[in-house]
Amino acid sequence: MENYVVIARFDNETNEKMSTLHKHLCVEGCVETISEWPPHITLAAYESISISALLQWTERFTQKRSPFEVMFASVGILPPGGEHTNTVVLYASPSQSADLISFYYAFHEELDEYCGDLGWWYSKKCGYPVIHSTIGFVSVLSIQKTMELIFAHHIFCMAEINALEVYTYPMKLIKRFDLNKGN
Repeated sequence: MENYVVIARFDNETNEKMSTLHKHLCVEGCVETISEWPPHITLAAYESISISALLQWTERFTQKRSPFEVMFASVGILPPGGEHTNTVVLYASPSQSADLISFYYAFHEELDEYCGDLGWWYSKKCGYPVIHSTIGFVSVLSIQKTMELIFAHHIFCMAEINALEVYTYPMKLIKRFDLNKGN
């Protein structure tokens, strides 16, 4: 069985803003490569799960939920660790609104037993998720320059979460589920 990731996707304006920032950071040498992943918030990562069960759950979940807004009000850093002693994960941090928290944990009402090592930090079992949208892996020495570029790109804004997408891990889109605009 393959590993899978479920991500929350943003409106077109936010996607464009984040993608432009990623490209600029790459051109300026702040990040080595542009991520293949589209701008998103990771909801869950699963190991050894039936893809049909995951797709069915994701479809049922999105049918009961409407698009909602999140506010990107800050950035954060996941510190160096393991093999990556000279880089950090820099991310846009959505404010922890009741809508975002309830959406995030509601998705984990099913299938959490498949989170395993890959999805531990995203699981209910962990209990301390860092809900975020990765900007990139940044050299510790280039953090100041990177922050200046982030400020220039005005990513501190409202964004709409309007869909969930299921991917294989490594990344290959399997299916997109738009949130139900009729709710």
